Amino acid sequence: MATSVQPKDKTVNVKGINLHYLDWGTEGKPKVLLLHGLRGHSHSWDDVSADLCQDYHVIALDQRGRGESDWAPGGDYSSESFVADLEGFCQAVGLDSFIMVGHSMGGRNSMAFAGKNASKIQKLVIIDIGPDLDPKGSGRITQEMIDVPEEFDTFEDVYAYQSKQNRFCSEPVLRRRLTYATKQLPNGKFGWRYDLEIREQRRNNTGSKQPDLWLNLPGIKCPVLIVRGSATDTLGLATAEKMVDVLPDGKLVHIDRAAHMVFEDNPEDFIRVLHEFLD
Repeated sequence: MATSVQPKDKTVNVKGINLHYLDWGTEGKPKVLLLHGLRGHSHSWDDVSADLCQDYHVIALDQRGRGESDWAPGGDYSSESFVADLEGFCQAVGLDSFIMVGHSMGGRNSMAFAGKNASKIQKLVIIDIGPDLDPKGSGRITQEMIDVPEEFDTFEDVYAYQSKQNRFCSEPVLRRRLTYATKQLPNGKFGWRYDLEIREQRRNNTGSKQPDLWLNLPGIKCPVLIVRGSATDTLGLATAEKMVDVLPDGKLVHIDRAAHMVFEDNPEDFIRVLHEFLD
């Protein structure tokens, strides 16, 4: 899904942390904030952003410890810190009323943010995540972070390793994801761009306790779309259906030919469903 549209790289400082984001324009249009997942980055959304920016002012954020944003002081990757980042970021860039779209960790952060800032959000899209994680998917993600090497000899080695873990994602999309997820190290090898403290916390179960997001859902009054990959192992069907029951205005859709990385696995159907909800 190639596009001639190119975003502007921008950075704001929020309480001492530089947060990088991609501003796709278009000024004066309804604003959309995109939040990536655990090992994602702002470029994860490029296909979605390039499509949406025709009708919306699209902003894709690198959350702390990922992409081009600063790593967290003291390894603080708590839900409270992500929410504080989002509150400061929204104030800094003038997001006072907007659409929020979050995948995986970004979806959890959006639910946590919405619990405190519901009046700011016009519509909310939560992608393949819920207040409860399916143990199978959570275990898989943890095991992947335990097993993944810190360094690879070449970028092609990175691609070969990751392609074994992606059933649906096309080669161009996966290569783009990995291009922005990795960096060349001083020794010439390729390593991960995200803060490896994130991996250590996941490996050792030393991360901050996660909040009970079920408590937030009843207070989110705006329309909410829950998007679930038909082959996901992360968002259980019972959890997704319970979210619809608890939310005042929730809707659930399933995307075929997609697992947890829904919008990368099947961008065409995801973008179609997104437009049906937003437009």
